[in-house]
Amino acid sequence: MLSSRRFYKELGNLFYAIAAADKKISDKEKKALDEEVQFAWKHFDHTTDRFGSDRAFLIEFEFETMEDNDEPAENAFRSFEEFFQEYEDQIDHFTRTRIFNSARHIAEGVRKINQEELNYLVRLKKLMKI
Repeated sequence: MLSSRRFYKELGNLFYAIAAADKKISDKEKKALDEEVQFAWKHFDHTTDRFGSDRAFLIEFEFETMEDNDEPAENAFRSFEEFFQEYEDQIDHFTRTRIFNSARHIAEGVRKINQEELNYLVRLKKLMKI
């Protein structure tokens, strides 16, 4: 069974990989991440942690953890990739589209999508078969 905690953690990994693809994370990308959490994920499944906070905030927590540890973008992407392959049958088309759109919005955070970000978006689209 798909755990919402792990799901949101892996979204944090994916979104970090997109933002860190060019080895620098801008304030605009962080703002785009925050917008995605607030408007696309916060009300997605209404799960909360033991303190009553929406589990969607795990996305930002994981993103910040990866950033603080200066984790390579490829490692973060692979983590999401392995997670997705394990739970692929439990992630519907609607959710896949939402994931991709959020990743694209973060990539577009700074003017336009650069080549490194585009490479991850292409891989993501192929992985999720959308």
